[in-house]
Amino acid sequence: MELGKYNTLRVLKELPQGLYLVDEEGNEILLPLKYIPEGTDLGDMIDVFVYKDSENRPIATTLTPNIVLDEFALL
Repeated sequence: MELGKYNTLRVLKELPQGLYLVDEEGNEILLPLKYIPEGTDLGDMIDVFVYKDSENRPIATTLTPNIVLDEFALL
């Protein structure tokens, strides 16, 4: 799982705060409820952007960032 980049992760489990996604190495990350695409089920593969939240915890989103790691953009 790479911070600041898009990752394709598998939906592992559903909890009240959202879905937990897992990468090939078994690392888990939360996708909050408000970012879950309609029709997403356990076991599905989903493309998410991984970043750190205000409390420095890794988190996933389906929103499109202005820029990804190692790229240039006019902000």
